[in-house]
Amino acid sequence: MAVLPDLSKIGEMRQTAGAFLQRCRLSEPVAGVVALAVSELVTNAVIHGEGEVVLRITVAVDVVRVSVTDHNPAPAVLKEAGSDGESGRGIRLVDAISDAWESSGEETWCEFRYARAAG
Repeated sequence: MAVLPDLSKIGEMRQTAGAFLQRCRLSEPVAGVVALAVSELVTNAVIHGEGEVVLRITVAVDVVRVSVTDHNPAPAVLKEAGSDGESGRGIRLVDAISDAWESSGEETWCEFRYARAAG
């Protein structure tokens, strides 16, 4: 999914991601955490990125990968937000909830490993 950088599109991208994850039959706890990461990575790209924001989600047997790209060559970084700060926690949250994440500049991604339910 690709959108122009617009804060009003973040919720739409999260809903689209949630619907996709549901079609992939991910459990609600996994899908919920992945959707939260989608919100944070897309928000980061909209606020700090440049140009079109592209969201890609890949679901494999035991891993979900979320990738968000834009045209800003500066990588996303972990920040220490002050206790009264209104921003600066998104990448830290992604770091806390994902199994791995990285930013090469134009792409920031994270992965979630999970066990598929039997059945």
